[in-house]
Amino acid sequence: MVYKERNILLPMCAVTFSEADWKQMSFDLQDYDPCFTEEFPIWDEAAEIRRPEPSIQGDEVRFPVGHMTAKQINAVLDTIPMEISFIDENDINRYFNQQQEKKAFKRPDAALDREVYFCHPARIEPMVRAVITDLKAGVRDSEDVWMMKNGRPTLVRYMAVRDADGSYVGTMEAVQDLSFAEKHFREM
Repeated sequence: MVYKERNILLPMCAVTFSEADWKQMSFDLQDYDPCFTEEFPIWDEAAEIRRPEPSIQGDEVRFPVGHMTAKQINAVLDTIPMEISFIDENDINRYFNQQQEKKAFKRPDAALDREVYFCHPARIEPMVRAVITDLKAGVRDSEDVWMMKNGRPTLVRYMAVRDADGSYVGTMEAVQDLSFAEKHFREM
């Protein structure tokens, strides 16, 4: 193997890969644990690589680590096996995914672009307000609420959404039916 690496693989790589390829590989290696060495050497030019800011180019949304069309993003979000809501920094409902399975909590389209607090029963509203206030202030980054909903174990997780600078941009609420996990643990 060592012979093939030294005499075939590495010479082919030297001819095939551009300097930009080598820099990208060096940059990417920093996300992995070293093997056969204490640490990876730092290549200063590769360390200067910066991921791009999110942007829209043509029909694609470009992320720091990839790009997709709006149609693809919507399909991915609807495929995630949980109900997702996004509330912006002003406590306004901005997004609900349209997960195909039966939802634990109804989210009418009329709730979009309205304050989140009015979408909750009066007895729950103070708790939601307190959680979002703490998420905004950085008192906590998430809050889990465990419950039985429609006879099924359910997790409602509120998470602070922050930008690359750590500034609060909103709250994500994720609701997940955990029946699949309950069944799995019973079978163990």
